[in-house]
Amino acid sequence: MALLNIQAVSAQMDANFNAKILNFRMVDEGKYTVYRIQLTVDTYTWTVERRYSDFDVYDVARFTDRKKSFLPPKKRLGNKDLEFIEERRIELEKYVRALLELEVWYQKQKNVHSLPLISAKFFDFHQYVSYKLYKERNRNSKHLLFFF
Repeated sequence: MALLNIQAVSAQMDANFNAKILNFRMVDEGKYTVYRIQLTVDTYTWTVERRYSDFDVYDVARFTDRKKSFLPPKKRLGNKDLEFIEERRIELEKYVRALLELEVWYQKQKNVHSLPLISAKFFDFHQYVSYKLYKERNRNSKHLLFFF
């Protein structure tokens, strides 16, 4: 099932940026699996949960040329097997890290400091942006800023 060589994907994309899939859990009495992704930017860490089907929808939208996709393939039968799910977790982690590393590299080449909207939404980067704005606005303020 290995689509990416783990040595080819750096363990940490940038000194201030990292992503990994911590674990998975079966939902709705084992009908589907949710993968818990941990993202770290600077000193802020957050997690998002995504199903394989979420990855698939994202991948189709992000890589319209399906030849460029490196998402682990679907498996119709046996996709509830714990050994398979763990292997898929590892492959999805490689996918996430390689994808974000590629996105960051593309943006640096363009001298842009943000991810494409589709990727930012998929990984809930608004959580980090809200946190960063909160920290910046309160650095020199005696007032507490609340986000609702």
